[in-house]
Amino acid sequence: LPLESLEMVGDNAMRWRFRIRQFDDAMKGGRALNRDLAELKRRYGHDHVLMEINFPHNYPRSPLALRVVVPRMRWYTGHVTAGGSVCMEMLTNSGTDNSWRATFTVEGVLLVALANMVDCESTVVRTATGPGGRSGPLRVDLHGEFGHSPLTEYSEAEATAAFSRMLHHHREHGW
Repeated sequence: LPLESLEMVGDNAMRWRFRIRQFDDAMKGGRALNRDLAELKRRYGHDHVLMEINFPHNYPRSPLALRVVVPRMRWYTGHVTAGGSVCMEMLTNSGTDNSWRATFTVEGVLLVALANMVDCESTVVRTATGPGGRSGPLRVDLHGEFGHSPLTEYSEAEATAAFSRMLHHHREHGW
């Protein structure tokens, strides 16, 4: 895994943060995200994606939560919600064939998540609460198109609320 500086947040062994500076250049989406990160460094001096893993108290019976902390991403790209949480069926207890299993490893989940961030189909997204748009590989919101500086951290509350909206959407419309 291309993770750097895996660190516990404070003294909470249930919360960890790590940085990713380089995504898979063999993938078109990885190359585009790497260009975004290079531009982010040029403009703001920030050259990585900071992510966070939160383990629930009943882990591994319940899935870990995975989110982007910073930078802000373009909405609907790379399976990252408008609040920064990672939207993947395997991170839910939806009871479907592709939902969470206690046998999943952290490394396996991260491998799938990172691959899905840069290798995903582009499709039109319609939601009940958001403006909708086009999904695709993960991209940094370099222009503040969605109202924030790219370096404004996503809060945990934003990530939790967006994840809840995502769960509701997929319960209504499937995966």
